[in-house]
Amino acid sequence: MTAISIWCNHEISENPGLWIAADSRVHTSSGSLIDDAAKVFALPVVCRSPGANGLFTERYYDRSYGYCFAGDTLLGQNAYLSLAPLLSNLVSSNRYKPSLDDVARYIHSYLSRTFDACKSHRAERSLFEVVLFGYCPVTNSLSAYHFFPTCEKDVFEMTCQPHKNMQENDFLYLGDEKSRVISKIRTALEADSSTIAAFIAASKGRPLSRIPRYVIQDLINDETFPTIGGDLQLGIADKFGFRALPLCKPSTSGLAIISYLGRELAPDLQYVGTALVGGEAMV
Repeated sequence: MTAISIWCNHEISENPGLWIAADSRVHTSSGSLIDDAAKVFALPVVCRSPGANGLFTERYYDRSYGYCFAGDTLLGQNAYLSLAPLLSNLVSSNRYKPSLDDVARYIHSYLSRTFDACKSHRAERSLFEVVLFGYCPVTNSLSAYHFFPTCEKDVFEMTCQPHKNMQENDFLYLGDEKSRVISKIRTALEADSSTIAAFIAASKGRPLSRIPRYVIQDLINDETFPTIGGDLQLGIADKFGFRALPLCKPSTSGLAIISYLGRELAPDLQYVGTALVGGEAMV
């Protein structure tokens, strides 16, 4: 399965963002399948209007939001791969700028069709959940939209639960061990800076503003949760869009290692020509 948390972080007061931490394991009934699975993506929304030649060639709107999923990997990843080319090819003669809410409604419609097409013959293997999140320039707010199956009168349908205008310490969780992980994150985030819990967290080099990240990291390191593992995936969605962040880790040689999905970005993976891959990384 998966462990993913999205939370509102105000470390940079003039540019708060929605941060995300996720594991990278795909687990099956026979055990771990892969430990470098991508579950967090940048979802582009691009609009074009007619240029001088009358064709829709003038790009006037370009945003990226965060997209993540838990549950069935085939459906979660395939939905993203289908949505990305559709949402990055929008056209409008009057230069309409879609809000994040507009995008969420479209994704809800698409995911509903994806789920309905599979649920009858794949049964519980069709269960997956998705979160769309980021900064909306139309409403000037940070919001997330959680899509997940619900059952009403013995009929499963894809539901959308909006979390609009998220504020500091607001968070979502999707994946395994829901009640336990949600309780742990909530308790830590609600701790006052003067409490013992806050002191212990800070003394370990774990700022409370990033506690959800460390909860996910601890789950990855805990072998009693076999469906959660691999390495940590991190990302930030703010006024500048969504960007995935590689990890900066110490090595035995004393030099820092930059990795993504558990794979070291060695020189042949660190540059495209002379352009550096991923300008920023997180410790």
